[in-house]
Parts: sequence; C-alpha cells; structure tokens
Amino acid sequence: MSNDYYNPDNYFAQQAKQAEETARLAEVAAKSDLDSEKFSNQSNLDLIVQLRNKTSSLSEQLDQLQQENAQLKNDNAALESLFSLPMEDMAAKNPRFRQSHDAQQLALAKWILSQKAYAETAFRIGIAAGKSAEQITALYKDSISSVLANATRHGNNAVGHPVLKANAERIIKNNQG
Repeated sequence: MSNDYYNPDNYFAQQAKQAEETARLAEVAAKSDLDSEKFSNQSNLDLIVQLRNKTSSLSEQLDQLQQENAQLKNDNAALESLFSLPMEDMAAKNPRFRQSHDAQQLALAKWILSQKAYAETAFRIGIAAGKSAEQITALYKDSISSVLANATRHGNNAVGHPVLKANAERIIKNNQG
C-alpha cells in the first residue's frame, strides 16, 4: 500500500473519487433543495389560489353589501319622503298604515260627534234655562279656561287625561296669539 500512496495514478483516482463523492453529495443536496423549493412553491401556489378565491368571495360579498346599502338608502329616502306627506296621502301609499290611520280617524270622528252632541245639548239646556246663544258661548269659553287651569267644579280638569295634559300648554299658547 505504501507504493499505492505514491502512485500518481492512484492519487488522481482518489482525488477523482472524492470529487465524484462531493459532486454526488452536492447533487443530493441540490435535489433536496429542489424538492423543498418545489414543495414551498406548491404551498405558495395553493395559498395564492386560496387567497384569490377568498378575495373573490369577499369582493362578491362587498358588492352585495354595497347594493343592499344603496337599497336601504333609497328605502330610507322614500320613507322620509313618505313621512313628510299628509297622513291621508301616507295611508293611500301604505295599506298597513291605512288600517291604523282609518282606526284613528274613526276614533276622532266619534269624539267629534260626541263633542258636537254635548254642544247641542248644552245649547238646548242653556236656551231652556233662559240663556242667550252669546251667554252660552261665553260660558263655554269660561269652561275651557277652567279645564286648562285644572279648576273645574266637576273633575273635568286637563290633568285627568294624559293627551290633554301633555298638550295643555300648547293649547294655551295657541289661544293667546
């Protein structure tokens, strides 16, 4: 063996084998790196596809929400416009409101009827008691003041009804002007 060590052919053969082994190891490392890069690239590609799909889905949702928002803005504007109309016009445009409005109008008509009947009764009694129409009207106006001032003799004060109580100040202000 000692002769082999000094043999130039053997030296170059060993050098070639070492270079071959180094090249083989470098090739294995390169293949491993290549496989790792391929896996990484495939993972990145899968992630890109997922992100594109998610972006597309979110874009569709955004478009849908923007359309819904625009529709809600239009609906809101339509309602604001509707609420600015007289109640009879509102009732003509909305059947559900029509039911409520008609019920309120019926209640108001019944109340007006009762007030007209009380006024007619008061005039009949007043005339039968020898009072003139002017005296009865003056008595009526005095009664209004008494009701609003909560100073009636028979418990018909404004504080006895929540709607009248809530609006008494406005009624007084409107009658003064």
